[in-house]
Amino acid sequence: MFWLVGFDRPFDENPNFTAPIFTDWLLILSYLLVIATMGLGFWSVYRSLRQNGKGESYDNNIPVKKIGYTIGIGSLVLLVLSFLLGSSDTMTINGVKYADWFWLKISDMFIYTSLILMLLAIGAVIYGATKYIRR
Repeated sequence: MFWLVGFDRPFDENPNFTAPIFTDWLLILSYLLVIATMGLGFWSVYRSLRQNGKGESYDNNIPVKKIGYTIGIGSLVLLVLSFLLGSSDTMTINGVKYADWFWLKISDMFIYTSLILMLLAIGAVIYGATKYIRR
């Protein structure tokens, strides 16, 4: 609906830009998806911690609990570091200056974190592919 209905409607403040009719609904959907994702994430962490208990959890001689904690804490540390190291320099987009320190840092945090996690995933695939070569 966003692309098909009223997409060419000019923006009131600047007719050079378009203002699609369903932009507000798209923003509401985005907010709802973020809230649902965060809720599901918190619920899964709570369920995982409750289910694993306080003892050592091994599955087929693999330390599942230790790996889970390492990944969770590592991801949190990566998010915090990328937030602290992210840039908060003012940006000019479509002639409008954006200078909100918090949102600029958050944007950099998500960009840097996703790039680092993709590089780690590629490295893990390459490592896994080269480790088990049969001779």
